[in-house]
Amino acid sequence: MDRTRPRSRRGGLFYGWWIVWTAVVVTALSSGAVWGSVGVWLKTLELHFGWTRTQLTGAFALAQLESSIIGPVAGYYIDRLGPRRMILAGLVVVGGGFIVLSRTPNLVVFYLAFAIFMIGASTGTWLPMTTVLNRWFNRKKGTAIAISGEGNYIGGLLLVPALAWAVNPDHIGWSTTAFGLGILFVTLAVPVSLIMRERPEQYGLLPDGDDPGRPPGSPAAPGLPREGGRAAETAAGLTAREAMRTSAFWYITLGIAFSAMINQTLGVHLVPMLTDQGISLQKAAYVWSVIMGAGIVASLVAGYVGDRAPKNVAMAVSVGIQACAFAFAAHVHSFPMAALFAVFYGIGFGGRVPLSVAIRAEYFGPRAFATITGLSMAPMFLLQVVAPLFAAAMFDIRDSYVLPFAILTPLGLSGALFCLVARRPAARSAGGGTGGPGSAAGP
Repeated sequence: MDRTRPRSRRGGLFYGWWIVWTAVVVTALSSGAVWGSVGVWLKTLELHFGWTRTQLTGAFALAQLESSIIGPVAGYYIDRLGPRRMILAGLVVVGGGFIVLSRTPNLVVFYLAFAIFMIGASTGTWLPMTTVLNRWFNRKKGTAIAISGEGNYIGGLLLVPALAWAVNPDHIGWSTTAFGLGILFVTLAVPVSLIMRERPEQYGLLPDGDDPGRPPGSPAAPGLPREGGRAAETAAGLTAREAMRTSAFWYITLGIAFSAMINQTLGVHLVPMLTDQGISLQKAAYVWSVIMGAGIVASLVAGYVGDRAPKNVAMAVSVGIQACAFAFAAHVHSFPMAALFAVFYGIGFGGRVPLSVAIRAEYFGPRAFATITGLSMAPMFLLQVVAPLFAAAMFDIRDSYVLPFAILTPLGLSGALFCLVARRPAARSAGGGTGGPGSAAGP
């Protein structure tokens, strides 16, 4: 790997912020093409092949099931091998998945393509890039993560409507669009991985651009963490095993899991649900853009608030707003109503995402951040398998989303309660354990 020392500031800007802006671009592409456009892809292929809503959602559910298995493993290897390698591999895998999607002749190949590019996005984009940012920032961690997370919303705001236009057979068509996305992701893999630098200490820098107290151009001091290997073991914070023995780990995991569950259910079914109500595919994509636009503002506000107020309380408020808005989604019957719903939902969703990253970083530290996050994502992925598939099956039976959304809403609200009761674990004792009222023995 390239060990060239980046200058502390380029053009007056701390190098960590270059990583932030790179993360914005990558998350915008992965969010817009993969996560935010699930409904667009499903509706387009439903019209093209005539597959049922359950058959189509099954591809998403299978990909999430595989991600629930791979997520903890990916987190472990991010901490051990380094985020750069995972970013390189992940972007290539995402591109390969879209190329396979472009040649889909039947349901089996569609399932395979979906599994490939969603697993690549799950393991090679957001998680390793967030891990890098967690190392480059300390005092400004919440702000940096919030800005990088803006890519999630920018992708949905701009790319989802663009894809809704492109997949139209009168324009570019879904096959050519998917192939072009595949080439784009593969092409970006190497330059993006080179921009990402593991730790500031490797280059004689400190988090947030603080002065390391050494002359410019001097190498990193002996004993500082080196790229990959066992670098995470020297960083401050809890190990994965220690984190899992705290009550905070499980409360945060469940709070995020139930919130992400309803979000993925909406992500899969919002566009098809709106088109069922007579709203065009293009306008349905604009509704998703409204959600992302509101999320942009809410994310920045949440990053600011999260650096100054208890993160668990801020998360509980965001998750509660998101769940309440979700309850009304199935009752939307016009574009103005859909836009109004989207604003409130975007506020809740946009606030929750950066806080979910920041609270893990604050409660457990950077030592095994990726491993801890990967482990906590496993229950989330499992719920994201069941909930969208449940909603699709209920729709195929009842031709309505009202009942499944009503059943899932209380689960989403319970996520707010779990976030609220999460308390920061007490500092580790000399023996390496945790103690005090902020922790609890685990299984």
